[in-house]
Amino acid sequence: MCPKVTLPPPLSAGTGWPWETVTPEHPVDIPHPPPRISIVTPSFNQGRYLEQTIRSVLLQGYPNLEYVVIDGGSTDESVDILKYYQPWLHHWTSEPDGGQSMAINKGLRQTTGDILAYLNSDDYYLPGAFHVVARAFSQKPQADLVHARCQIVDGNGRITAEQFGSIHSFREIVDLWSVWWQRRQFVQPEVFWTRRIMEKIGLLSEELHYGMDYEYWTRILRQGAQLESLDYPVAAFRIHAQQKSAAAEKAAAELLSVVRKYLWEKGSPLPWLERFDLQNHWLYTSVFLRRASESTARNEKPLVRYRRLSHVLLRYPQIALGRGFRARLFSTLSGKTQEQPPR
Repeated sequence: MCPKVTLPPPLSAGTGWPWETVTPEHPVDIPHPPPRISIVTPSFNQGRYLEQTIRSVLLQGYPNLEYVVIDGGSTDESVDILKYYQPWLHHWTSEPDGGQSMAINKGLRQTTGDILAYLNSDDYYLPGAFHVVARAFSQKPQADLVHARCQIVDGNGRITAEQFGSIHSFREIVDLWSVWWQRRQFVQPEVFWTRRIMEKIGLLSEELHYGMDYEYWTRILRQGAQLESLDYPVAAFRIHAQQKSAAAEKAAAELLSVVRKYLWEKGSPLPWLERFDLQNHWLYTSVFLRRASESTARNEKPLVRYRRLSHVLLRYPQIALGRGFRARLFSTLSGKTQEQPPR
């Protein structure tokens, strides 16, 4: 059984998980000794959700847990919440930093665990998450990354969907068009990885602000890492108006910038024809479609749009060799740019 953790009553009102004060009963089958799980939560002015996030980690009742919270100098109630739960935290700090990626890296440097993850301060784990993750890594010791099911919830915690990623290789994760943007993607809080792979590839890229998780998973797979999927809901990803990932266009642009490096790199492990096809997709989305969208936004006449796009094709003739280009070209010239990354 899970060892029970007793927490004080929550500061804010709530019922059900994780507002209980004692770890719920849950049968476990974890290895002995249990591997250390280290969780990092980056946060900034998320006091509305932060307590739920913290309690969802601590009430797992996992016997070898290391929890670090890195706050970026919040001016709301976040610091009061952190002080309230300080006895159960391995480390926390509240001071200005360079953004989310830097905060996560700062927290990871404080950890010693065998299994690592980060949980944003508006998301939360579901009961039993850590014991099933620990068991998965124990049963598949060659695994470098384990991903599971993730519930999608609204600002009030109501479940609106569930996501179970379906990616098995580097080839699939760099295919934004047929894989990542077709609901086969990982959702960040359901992913756990090993210290072993982190020591190989390093920390998150602090230059990215929307796609740092995607870039990290891509870098892991580029190393030939072993992935394992876990058919169990371990986390809830919250969608609300204030969250950073709501900036869909900026997020898509960062993902495209990450992919570009891998599609044109020397010594790519991708077969030539597959890489050529993905390059066509990239050029169409990042160059051709962007120019078409700009033309549409300026209300340019079709002939002007045609001339502008013809110049693009002359400069990048490879675009015209992509699969389905004719159909895409027709919709673009008619002003129906339908292949935008999904919001």
